[in-house]
Amino acid sequence: MAAEFVITMRDRPGQLAALTSAMGDAGVNIRSIAAGTSRGQGMVGLLVADRDAVKARRALKKAGYRAQERRAVEMRMKDEPGAVAKAAARLARAKVNLSSAYVLTPGRGNATIAFGVKNARAANKALGR
Repeated sequence: MAAEFVITMRDRPGQLAALTSAMGDAGVNIRSIAAGTSRGQGMVGLLVADRDAVKARRALKKAGYRAQERRAVEMRMKDEPGAVAKAAARLARAKVNLSSAYVLTPGRGNATIAFGVKNARAANKALGR
């Protein structure tokens, strides 16, 4: 399991550098990151290990960021066409709504994907855990 933090910020040069510097200064290892902009706003999703969640929460608050936090369940799968679709379908059948998806470790024929979810218990049950 991992913790996901979603931060909305202004679309300005240096915003991503400032955010990730705050995480690094706090000793938080970012496992995966996704970022994009639209209509003058930036959105960044950070995935951190559970053990870094408290440090990340504190660092974000100290730096003045407001973040939405949710759980992320990790799943190792074969790195082949349709693998993500199969996992997403299993979660959909269990009525688990996916908020996000991150690739953590691709390569060597396998990949680890993390899905941001509201209900981690239901997601883990759907994935056979």
